[in-house]
Amino acid sequence: MATRLQHLKKFAALLVAVFAISLSVNAQTWYIMGEYIWSPPHPQGTFTVFHYQAEDVTIDDMEYHTVYVQGEGTLLGAYRNEENQVYFCKWNGSSYDDEVMLYDYDLEVGDYFNDDDEHPMQVTEVSTITDIHGVSRKKISFEFIGLEDETEFWIEGVGSSKGFVNSGNYTPTEDGAIFHLLCYHIDDDVVFVNPEYNDCDLPYSVEENDADNGISIYPNPANDIVNILNANGLNITNIEIIDLTGRIILNTEDYDNINVTEVPEGQYFVKIYGNSTIVRKLFIKK
Repeated sequence: MATRLQHLKKFAALLVAVFAISLSVNAQTWYIMGEYIWSPPHPQGTFTVFHYQAEDVTIDDMEYHTVYVQGEGTLLGAYRNEENQVYFCKWNGSSYDDEVMLYDYDLEVGDYFNDDDEHPMQVTEVSTITDIHGVSRKKISFEFIGLEDETEFWIEGVGSSKGFVNSGNYTPTEDGAIFHLLCYHIDDDVVFVNPEYNDCDLPYSVEENDADNGISIYPNPANDIVNILNANGLNITNIEIIDLTGRIILNTEDYDNINVTEVPEGQYFVKIYGNSTIVRKLFIKK
C-alpha cells in the first residue's frame, strides 16, 4: 500500500510539473502597427512589430511576466495581474522602474484613468464584445480630456487599442511613432482582431490556419530542431521559417526535422506548403 501511495504521489507530482510547463510555454503576442507621424525630413510610413510575453521575473518579492519587442528582443518591462487590475514595471536599461497601474478593468462610465496626467482618460462607454472563440470580454472606451478626437479602448484580458504596454499613450515616441493594436494571439491561436483592421494586417493572412490538415510542430519552444508531425500525410512541397515582418529566414525541403540552430532567438512562423494548402504555425526559438 505504501509503495502504491508513493507511486501515486510521484504521478501527481509529474502531472503538476507537466501542467506548470504547459502554462509556461503559452506565448502571448500582441501584433502592432506603428506609423511615423512627424513631417519630413523625419521618416514616414508604417511598420509592423510585435510584443511578446517571455520569462517570469521576481520584483520586490512579487512575480511578473516580462514583455519584449521583436527583432533584437528588447525588454520593455514586466507586468502582473491582481484581480481586475494590471500593474507594470518599465525596464529602464539597467533596472525596473517603480510599479504603475497599466489597466483597471473595474472602471465605469465617467471614471478617470491617469487623472494626475496632463490629459487624463475618461470612460465614455463600457460594453461587452465577443472574441473569435465566443468568449465575452469587457470593453472600456475612453476619450482624452483636452485632446480633440483622441480616443482609446481596452479589451479585458487583451489590452489597449494602442498596444499592451502603450495604455494612455497619446503622444508619439522619440522617433515620431505611434502604435495601433492589430490583433492578439496566444501561441498560434488568434484570440482578438481589432475591428478597425483586416486579418491583423500581418504578412500572411490568419485564414491560412483554418484547415491545418493534421500538421503540428514540436517541441515548441525549440532550441535546435523543429519536428513536423504530418498526421494526415499532406503532400508537403516546401517549408519556410518566416519572421513576423514577413522576411524568410530559412527555406528547406527537409519535411520531418528542421534545423533551427542558426535561427536567432525570437518568435517565427513555420509556413508549410502542401498542394493548394498553406499551413502556418507560430513557434518560439529559445
